[in-house]
Amino acid sequence: MKPTKLIKGISTVVGIAAIGIAFNAHAELYRVTSIAPGMSPFVVNTAIAKVVAKHVPGIEMQVRATGAATRHVIEAAQGKVDFLFNSGTINWLMVKKIGPYKNMENAPELEKNLGMIFSYEIGPYHYITRADSGIEKLEDIVGKKIFAGPPGGAAKRVVLGNIKLTTGLEGAKDFEVVEFGFDAAIQAFQDDKIDMIVLPTNVPSSSVSQFALTKEIRLLDIDTAKIAATWKPWQSGTVNEILPDAYGSNQVNTSAVSTHGALVNFSARMDLDEEVVYQVTKAIWEHVDELYEAAAWMKNTVVLEKALEYIPSRLHPGAERYYREIAMAIPDPVTY
Repeated sequence: MKPTKLIKGISTVVGIAAIGIAFNAHAELYRVTSIAPGMSPFVVNTAIAKVVAKHVPGIEMQVRATGAATRHVIEAAQGKVDFLFNSGTINWLMVKKIGPYKNMENAPELEKNLGMIFSYEIGPYHYITRADSGIEKLEDIVGKKIFAGPPGGAAKRVVLGNIKLTTGLEGAKDFEVVEFGFDAAIQAFQDDKIDMIVLPTNVPSSSVSQFALTKEIRLLDIDTAKIAATWKPWQSGTVNEILPDAYGSNQVNTSAVSTHGALVNFSARMDLDEEVVYQVTKAIWEHVDELYEAAAWMKNTVVLEKALEYIPSRLHPGAERYYREIAMAIPDPVTY
């Protein structure tokens, strides 16, 4: 199976959110999707692109970070994207035809073309407000402008659901839900146009660090015990803590905040050539120390021993081949 696009020569930056990484002339270019720059999946995917371009002859990756992951999985399933950021929540939504897929009859069939390569923690959901916003706890967001996630995205569904579960407050009824992508929302919060932004990202997040350079911020605590009590056996949620000094002196918290997170993954479309995915998987783990150069937190999140901690639906055969080659135990996938 050919990649979605063939180029000759050296790839370049395409727009502000698409990055081509080139070391090999006359290489085939594989398309990779992610969420916004500054977020954990973008850091992971661009680091992978650099390692693969350097160590796998003939393969280059272009990372695109526009739109929501719920759209990217459809593009991958349709053969328009080769590698992607994904989460088990999205597999579940597709299989059950829920949320953005409620009117998509072929969503369960398309889901069968998604194969995981490895899983990792996306990081804690940061519920961030300006210190002078009047919001000191989650219940204070009544009447405020809130960014919960991109329209139609899995993150938005998770955040709004958890706010309702823990406070009883409903989006669009008790508070305004702003409809932005991650990029636009980050800029809107920076410009004081929204009151709270929720970003799932590892600590320290470059986006949150940028906020703290220009304003005092507060991270809100959320009742993780109440959230965890609702998780089903097949869900990939995690309980996280963010320390009071995670973002320096402009973070006004005096104690750690509790929040939720999730296991997500780097995946490929199942009909992408097994050899290509095998070589990419091998390069990732044989040169994982080079990945860690992208962000300190990756040493604790992109870890071979945890790579198969949560497998939504299926492994890609190319990835499975590598894990069997190194005699790694492969657990049964989670089914929906």
